[in-house]
Amino acid sequence: MSATVPELPASTHVVIVDDGRLDRECLAANLSDRGVSASVAWDLPSLLNEMDRAAPAVILLNIGTPDSNTLLQLGIDLNGGTRVIVYGLTTERESEIVSCAESGVAGLHLRTESFNHLVALIRSAGDGQAQCSPEVSAILMRRVYAFAAQANPDASTDALTPREIEILELIGQGLTNQQIASRLSLTLHTVKNHVHNLLSKLGVASRSEAVSVFRASKYANPGG
Repeated sequence: MSATVPELPASTHVVIVDDGRLDRECLAANLSDRGVSASVAWDLPSLLNEMDRAAPAVILLNIGTPDSNTLLQLGIDLNGGTRVIVYGLTTERESEIVSCAESGVAGLHLRTESFNHLVALIRSAGDGQAQCSPEVSAILMRRVYAFAAQANPDASTDALTPREIEILELIGQGLTNQQIASRLSLTLHTVKNHVHNLLSKLGVASRSEAVSVFRASKYANPGG
């Protein structure tokens, strides 16, 4: 018996970026069969053209597409709530998986994983969640926490207070300490203290490293 494919909102607009014509057209057809608006692109100009037509809810990016790093960054930098899911990943290339997670993608899909799983990732991305399979999650947590443990063996996002997590999320959005203070109606001194404490708890030396640890942890604990 085949697994049930998760339902997707009919309003979901997805752009598939893949330099393999057969792959992108087949994936678009399968999503269209689910009632999802799906269009295709294969490079930067074609992706820009699709985005000019309509801002997608989700960009599906094949990591094997030429200039995938540029395409990924473009998707991440988009305003309007567009989320990026990367597919075509393999466990043999762990550095790609970690890099994608640190960039802030909404989902990671392995070449060995199913269409059903990809649909589930699209659905969770639309709900504002970041998810991946247990296999990918294990790679992320092993790599990122090994890095944090070099400075602090007890480093864990579980040790952060709700306020520290809130501030860390705003740091991940690119806000400065002053902007965070204004957003949360706190003094600048209080924000600086929170930042210092969360860096110490995570065992990292910079804001960017703290964001990397936090983003990776969200894949293993998407409901946290």
